This record gives sequence, C-alpha cells and structure tokens, in this order.
Amino acid sequence: MKARDLAKALLIPIREPTVLMVLVLFTVILTIGMSGGLFGFLVLIFSLPPIFRYMVLIVEDCARGESPGALDAEFFNWVGGAYAFFPLPLTIAFGVAGFYAHGAFGMAGVYMTLAVGILVFPVSLALLAITHSPLQSVNPLAVWRLLVKSHRTFWIAPLYLALLVWFSMQSTALPLLATNFIQLFLLYSFSAVTGTLIAPDRLIDDVDIPEPIAPLRDKTARDVVQTRVVTLSHAYGFISRDNRDGGFKHIFSEIERDPDPLRAWQWYFEQMLTWDEQQHALFFAQHCVRDMLANEEHIPALKMIMRCRLLNERFTPFREDVPAAILAAERCGNIELAAVLKGM
Repeated sequence: MKARDLAKALLIPIREPTVLMVLVLFTVILTIGMSGGLFGFLVLIFSLPPIFRYMVLIVEDCARGESPGALDAEFFNWVGGAYAFFPLPLTIAFGVAGFYAHGAFGMAGVYMTLAVGILVFPVSLALLAITHSPLQSVNPLAVWRLLVKSHRTFWIAPLYLALLVWFSMQSTALPLLATNFIQLFLLYSFSAVTGTLIAPDRLIDDVDIPEPIAPLRDKTARDVVQTRVVTLSHAYGFISRDNRDGGFKHIFSEIERDPDPLRAWQWYFEQMLTWDEQQHALFFAQHCVRDMLANEEHIPALKMIMRCRLLNERFTPFREDVPAAILAAERCGNIELAAVLKGM
C-alpha cells in the first residue's frame, strides 16, 4: 500500500464532502444529546443506529476502493441491519472485561484488556464489513485467514487505534462541540483506514472467509417473512450504493437457506418492484428465471418472463438461458412466447 493512499484514508472524514456533512450532523446531534435530561438521553439513543451503521458503511466502501456513500434515512431505523451495531456491544464487552480485570489485577489488568481490544477490534470490524455476521467477526478461523492474507499492511490498523485511544484519554479544555467533532473524526478516520488496508487484496469479496452458520429453518411463516425483510434491507444498502452484485449475492445466499426457495425468489422480485428504480427488479428477474428453469419450474419461469416483458418489452433472460426458456414455452404450449424468445 502506498503512503499516499493511507494518508487519503486518514483524512477521508474531512476530505470527502459527503462524509464531512455526516460528521458535522452527528457532532451536533451528540452535543445536543450530551446536554443532559430526558430529551438529551432520547437524542443519544436515537443517534446510535446511524453512527455505527455509517461507521461500518465507511469500512465497506473503502474496502471496495470507493468513496463512502451518503447517509440514508434508513440508517435511523432500529429495525434491520443489526450486524452494524456490533461494534458497540463489542466495545461494551471489553469495557466490562476491563472493569473486572481491574478488580483482579489492578491497572495491569486494565492495560492487558486494552491491549487485547486494540488487537481484536480492527480485525473484527473488517470481518463484520465482509461477512455482515457478528458471529463470524469473532470467529478465530476467520480472524486467522484475514490476518494471513493482509498481514503485510493490516498491522497499521491496531497501531492507529492505539494512538487514537491514547489521544482520547488525554484531558482537554476544548468545548464539547469541538471534542465531539474530533472524536467522531477519529472514529470515521479509523474506519476508513481499516477498510483501505483490506482493499488491495479484495477481501470484501473473499469467498474463503467462512460464511455465517445457516440457521435452522423450522420457522413459522412470520419468521420467514421477517428474515426476508431483513435480508432485503441489507441488500438494498449494497444496491443503493451502486453495488448491485453485492446486494444480489446477499439475497442469493439467503434464498439457499429459505424453506421455500421458489416463493422466496418471487417475494424478493415483488418487493423490488416497489422501489423507485424498477430496473433492479428486472435484473433480479433474470436470475429468478435461471433458477426456475434449472429446477424445471417452467410455468413460474414463463410467468416471470411475461411479467417482465409487460414492464419492459426489451426484457430478455440471460442469453445462455434462452434455449431452455424456448423449450419450456414449447412444452407448455405457449407458442407465441416461444416465437418471441427465438427472435431474441
């Protein structure tokens, strides 16, 4: 990694106008929240989801070599995207461990806990951005694989975090507004550095990082729908930042674990049609048709094709799937659609 790239990452919170606007917004919100009283407490609770979600977003975007995206209104929602909160409970866990370590070993225990936290937290944050799984972000196997692949540069992340922790512990006479701005700048600067350090190896797309353990699927219909809603919410975060492939990949992995894959394909497609930009649904439909044809679900596949052609007459399945679609149409007696497909 070049020193110039690292310097750019350090200054992303003030170098990128989008991030700077978010930084200023959160600084004001936190300052209001820390003013005290019930209103201040509610403001602090309200500000936690977007602050930590945006932190993880910075890691993800920098890991792809992209500029961090804008703050989305959905970031203020407590429902969905729970994985992005994990840096907070992880920090709290280290704080609790430090408290008990102090009782047992004095300040030596505190420093030992702090050292472990400084080493573990950057790796966990990087894995969280890659897998979207709190469990995998502390999986020793995943931690080991990430360190093996990025050991040449990733040591910079815990070193930078140690400097930030030391700086944060220094007393200051600055106004609360300025202190909050500096602390948030350091937080987002560290996030940008963490993402930038794993960008050269494209670890954000690494399939060797263990996938989250598939949950048991003896769920009620309500549980299944809730899982799909959360999955689509995660995927929308990728797609809205011009990473359609990443969003679709997240949905595909969940469909593999869905108790009713056919209905899952149809459900995600219908939900995407409610978005402002329906072309995402049409691109998704190509994957739907491919899966349906591969599983000999000919009638649903043909219905999907006809539905999409009503939305956009230029819609076609993937080129390599057209012969199978023609054969399915002929077998089902839909000669008109078969003729249209043959003309593609």
